[in-house]
Amino acid sequence: MNPRGHTLIEMLMVVAIVMIMASVAIPHLRAYSVQAHILGAGRMFKGEFLRARSIAVKKNAQTAIRFETRSDGAYYATYLDGNRNGVLSVDIQSGVDRMIAGPFRLDGKAPGVRVAILPNTPAPPPDHGTLDPSDPIRFGSSNMLSFSPFGTATPGTFYLAGEGIQGAVRVNGGSARVRFMICRGGRWTESS
Repeated sequence: MNPRGHTLIEMLMVVAIVMIMASVAIPHLRAYSVQAHILGAGRMFKGEFLRARSIAVKKNAQTAIRFETRSDGAYYATYLDGNRNGVLSVDIQSGVDRMIAGPFRLDGKAPGVRVAILPNTPAPPPDHGTLDPSDPIRFGSSNMLSFSPFGTATPGTFYLAGEGIQGAVRVNGGSARVRFMICRGGRWTESS
């Protein structure tokens, strides 16, 4: 043994230990990164949600966030009621209800995040069973989230997925509260 240094075997042992620790830590770091991206996309949506709700109250007119699927992903845009009958798809197409913000990508352009439901994902509480992966945006048949001048909203949920992690952004109807939920290992937890 050399009193001024380390033996080759000692150095190899240290390298082996570092590699084992890295192989354990990297998947956890990747999962944390995907979860952060999902929450970031949800927070971007929440900002537009609060803006649309505020406009409805301030202008005493209905607003709506409309979800649309295009070839390059899912988008949402905010519309203002132009004829006092609520925001309707037919009025959007004719130009009566005009777009006031957007379109924005629903995934927030976050790397590794897509608008989707992972197979065999359990429904978030209080629902039961498993989610249908064919419909990741669930805001009625028109896929619109409407706001009244009283600050209430229509309920619904959209789902964001990453590698091994399922996210949900849920809007409660009466209170117009937005909740972020993450499902990992078959268990849903609420995130802030």
